[in-house]
Amino acid sequence: MVLTAGVQAVSGALFWLVAARADSQTDVGHATALFTSTLFVTFLAGLGLPVAIARYASGRTREDHVLYAWSTVATAVAGVIVGLGYLLLVSPAAVDELRDWDATLGPAIFVFFVAGTGLSLLVDVRLMTQRRWGLVLGRAVAVALTRFPLLAVPVDSHRSLWLFVAATLPTAVSGIVATGLLPLVTGDGHHFSPLPGSTVAMARYSAVNWLSTVAYQAPTFAIPVIVLVNVDADVNASFYVAWGIVGLACYVPMAIGQALLSEGGRDGELRSQVRLALVVAGGLMVVGTVVATLARPLIVSLYGDDYQAAADVLPPLVAASIPWAITSVYLTEARVRHFSGATIAITATLTVCILGPALLLVPDHGMDGAAWAFLGGNLAAAAVAFVTHRIGTASYPEPAAAEHEAIEADEVLGMAPLA
Repeated sequence: MVLTAGVQAVSGALFWLVAARADSQTDVGHATALFTSTLFVTFLAGLGLPVAIARYASGRTREDHVLYAWSTVATAVAGVIVGLGYLLLVSPAAVDELRDWDATLGPAIFVFFVAGTGLSLLVDVRLMTQRRWGLVLGRAVAVALTRFPLLAVPVDSHRSLWLFVAATLPTAVSGIVATGLLPLVTGDGHHFSPLPGSTVAMARYSAVNWLSTVAYQAPTFAIPVIVLVNVDADVNASFYVAWGIVGLACYVPMAIGQALLSEGGRDGELRSQVRLALVVAGGLMVVGTVVATLARPLIVSLYGDDYQAAADVLPPLVAASIPWAITSVYLTEARVRHFSGATIAITATLTVCILGPALLLVPDHGMDGAAWAFLGGNLAAAAVAFVTHRIGTASYPEPAAAEHEAIEADEVLGMAPLA
């Protein structure tokens, strides 16, 4: 999973670097706005199914295949519905690029990409449950390598739309093709009947995990959308460059938290493991913040003078990774201890204290408002996480091994990369 995320992050950064050097900042800004919109809609339309599949459709029985088949249908339908709703209700300026090209085919391409990207997430989870880790990484590598030849195609008319297609088409197509070829791995085709007795339980479990995921990850996906709705294409292009660096930095504490989730408390040493995770994650983020701040002139050297704003906004954005590391570790500890009150308090604070200020600041202050909202919200969430940690460690014992295994089974795929 970490290698897959690394391939996606590095290839994505290189893709947009090449695009920034070869195309205008306005075209890149519109393309990144459409790409960000696709990821945001895919996130909303996920319905919690990736985690639910890992729990209820991880085997090779007829029931597993039926549940997975219906999950693909639900994902595709939800992607179309939420995608159309986004185009109608949010309708950022970049959507005009789709409508100007073709009033019907433009929006249709957008919802097709959303549905295909959603299917790619389900395929990765299904392959993980089959322990075909190489295929998960192989799909990510294939997507990364396919993007660059598409970027080189000499399309001049509606260039921003073509950049969006080049960035998104490989992921969407890989999700659809891999879904069709999945029976070669699982040993049986996609079946839609009979519905197993666990269908209702899976639907309920999926809904609960969807709500939890929305509360936890909403700021990551919503902040770029708030920015693209309130700024012009040039500013959005700069913000996307900085945000990509921040996303890679914030992934490191998530990976460390996943390791803590898998191993925390197995030997009755949860407290020492939490301290170690905190030191490692926090220390790496402090170093990363210093490096990013000192090396920010490199952004201008690589992307050009038009991206000076990305260098300027980078320090507060990356600095938010330090409190984010604290939040990630203590949130993982709360999950291991089954401390649901702390989990709700931390995730609610994270969402409200980032998105609330962002909605107020971004319209007047642009991406600077987004950066300070992101930093302030993460500081607030880290403070709440620390307080709940102190309360929890004083009130709750170390988790038993059986309890730990139950929570690990529910959460092990919660950090799967999106696209």
